[in-house]
Amino acid sequence: MNKQFTTGITYFLQEGRENLLECLRSAFSAAKNHNIKKIVIFTAQGFGVTMALEEFCSKPDFSDIKLIAVTFPVGQPFTDAEGIPLKIDISQELRERFRNLSIPIVRAHMPFDPIAPPHLHRGILGQDLSLVESALNVFGGSMSLCIQATVIACDAGEVGWGEHIIALTSDTAILAQAAPTRHMLTKFAVREILCKPAVYTIGRSEQAKNLIPGLQEPQPIKELEAEILPPEKTKAEKPQ
Repeated sequence: MNKQFTTGITYFLQEGRENLLECLRSAFSAAKNHNIKKIVIFTAQGFGVTMALEEFCSKPDFSDIKLIAVTFPVGQPFTDAEGIPLKIDISQELRERFRNLSIPIVRAHMPFDPIAPPHLHRGILGQDLSLVESALNVFGGSMSLCIQATVIACDAGEVGWGEHIIALTSDTAILAQAAPTRHMLTKFAVREILCKPAVYTIGRSEQAKNLIPGLQEPQPIKELEAEILPPEKTKAEKPQ
């Protein structure tokens, strides 16, 4: 029995939605290779699920893969760069489309979000897991969303306890063994990281050009010109 396996990871030089197509490509490819039957997509407006349907689910290789959409809870606040409140949700049109295709939309309190106390400066709940989210941010802002999406889907019964699934956002995808919130810290496992940002352009305002050269776009390999030499002539045999 082999004691190891080698696989590739796709690294993006930016965070965000522009990586969505390649993120989905990594997820569906891994699902086929590992015989994974469920892909959990964390989505704010349904774009990831829509792209998965249009670009991948229609292909014979992926026709037996079930999609599960997980989104933010009701009342989740969103603001633009200037702090102006925004309304972000999955449209009614997309909800009906997903429902007709038997794609569940699961929404619940995010496990890593703290519960606000009734009075300010009265402390936080003893079981607050917001530090777990902060720790996971060293892998990029989407890693905690992938893990929370899996846990939420397991809590809702859409994913089985111990079932291996793939979870993704717009720029991160993982292969994970699911567990409910109650057993998240003891039973949940990330088996593989399929893709993630290497440069945190949103969470930390990083730019690839300002980091170490190895994180920049690799330069194309130059073809070397070679000269074909004739085989060496064998020495003439001495007369007997």
